[in-house]
Amino acid sequence: MTRQESERKLNELRKKYIALISSMNFAKAQKIKNKIDSLERELEPHSLGELLQDYTPEFKVEMLRKMHKLFIYSDLLEGAALEFQSELESNGIDAQVVFQVKRVLKELRSIERIPDEEKNASLSDNFAGMCDEAGLVVSNIINKYLAK
Repeated sequence: MTRQESERKLNELRKKYIALISSMNFAKAQKIKNKIDSLERELEPHSLGELLQDYTPEFKVEMLRKMHKLFIYSDLLEGAALEFQSELESNGIDAQVVFQVKRVLKELRSIERIPDEEKNASLSDNFAGMCDEAGLVVSNIINKYLAK
């Protein structure tokens, strides 16, 4: 079920719950309330830390490694996309790629916000530092190959 379908179902259940309470059918209303609570829990966003709680330490470390890669790649791609888009637009170039870059940027920004939403200052600071270092390494590699 998509998020939109879940939200629609949730609204239907709420209306049904109100109708049952109004007609004083408390037993059925409680069953509907339980379904509402369950659906709300499914729709509620969970932090990455909460999702990894029940796994082994080895699995957590591997997931953290992959998570950092995803965030760093997103940050690097966003930076490159912004620079590319800016350069194209400042030179009056309106190519299809500019539209695609704008679409990608929207998604990348939502991924990049995740470390900050964790409300963990050390994770956020580490992420920023890793992104800066990775950006320098990538720039150096590109410059090295362009110089050949």
